[in-house]
Amino acid sequence: MLRSTLFLSFACALLGASACGKSKPSQPKPSPPPPQQTSTTITLPAPPVTPPRAATPELHRRWEIAVKAGLLAREEVTVSALLPGTPTVSSVLVRAPNGARVPSQMPADGQVVFRAKAMKAGGQGIYLAEEAESPSGKGGVLAVQAPDGVKLTIDGKPILTYQIQRQPGRKDIAPEYWRNGYLHPLYSPAGVLITDDYPKDKLYQHGIWSGWQKVEFQGSHPDFWDAGLKKGRVAVESVTPLWGGPLRGGFEAHQYFTDLDRRVGATVLREGWSVTAFRDSSRAPYFVVDLESGQEVVSGQVTLGESPFGGITMRGNRDWQGTGLSFFLTSEGQDRAHAQGAAARWCYMGGKTGGKLAGVAILSHPQNSKQTEAVFIDPEEPVMGFAPAKNGPITVRPGRPLKLKYRFVVLDGKPDSKLFNRLWNDFANPPTVEVRLLESK
Repeated sequence: MLRSTLFLSFACALLGASACGKSKPSQPKPSPPPPQQTSTTITLPAPPVTPPRAATPELHRRWEIAVKAGLLAREEVTVSALLPGTPTVSSVLVRAPNGARVPSQMPADGQVVFRAKAMKAGGQGIYLAEEAESPSGKGGVLAVQAPDGVKLTIDGKPILTYQIQRQPGRKDIAPEYWRNGYLHPLYSPAGVLITDDYPKDKLYQHGIWSGWQKVEFQGSHPDFWDAGLKKGRVAVESVTPLWGGPLRGGFEAHQYFTDLDRRVGATVLREGWSVTAFRDSSRAPYFVVDLESGQEVVSGQVTLGESPFGGITMRGNRDWQGTGLSFFLTSEGQDRAHAQGAAARWCYMGGKTGGKLAGVAILSHPQNSKQTEAVFIDPEEPVMGFAPAKNGPITVRPGRPLKLKYRFVVLDGKPDSKLFNRLWNDFANPPTVEVRLLESK
């Protein structure tokens, strides 16, 4: 579920994190966008200062958690469960059916996340969660503040940055191309750079970014794809408190889409991002990042016209430029020459940098569309994504935001179709979880 709360703004940084608190507030009405600027500097909120939780009287409650594989066989998979009971539990230890402790994390009061063991199709595992003081562990996923944005690390290794600095360091980039609110750089587990930013042939492309070309808004036609046309602008609005733990970590951010066509300065869309990185295993040759996007209108309605591209898109390493230097593969076994516009569950792009082969697969969630999403692959450039509007226009109305969910699997070496299919199944059809509060000890 999208964590987007749309409540934090620059006031969080000004008032201090203690004013923001740690609890999740109700969603406020959209606020007017900030005034237009040629350059924007975003101040990230300080880490929240939360007073220690009151100790639960006599740590003694226990829960039985049944994890059911369903129709699919499962390897180790991360699951979450809401633990019933009052007062809300703040810390537990989770044990597998054989009694061994399994890695766990409590990202929110009453919810526990843990690694479930492999199961056969139709099988299940019974886990025991026991209220206790959770021991501190080393490693894990951490979101940290930096001058240029939010950095995510896994076991201390940087994996990606969410950019908040609008003005780039290069002097050859005209102000109309300046942008923030995207992911770059993205690294492989071995440290290979996966993405590019402001490529000279297409200055409007940025790592993993969001944009639309054919937009209709109250008689205006802004363009949020090619910033060089000076018909639309995308900029960061806010970044919420960051979070992390032994199994996963991330952040939420919001950006606004401003019309520069006929209704200059009007906010067309407000988009919330929830970015979560997973620590699958310290020995895994890959890592996983989930990106959930929710786009809503401020007033009226917005039509995203039929187009072979647009939405969440990715620009690959500049060393992959050219048809012979980048490699593509889809879930249907199609390569670059045949995949463009075809339906697929996942699409992979990779290439060599400094002699090292690395790449990323984008997995599309089935809830994104009534039918399997179409792939967008550039015929020459290292660009790929899914095109939600490929099969017809999309209308975004008040109270009905456009929600998109993608999973990025970043790995070194050759693409692994078996791995991508397994992770897509866990993403699209996760195991079911049932929780029962046991008697107190």
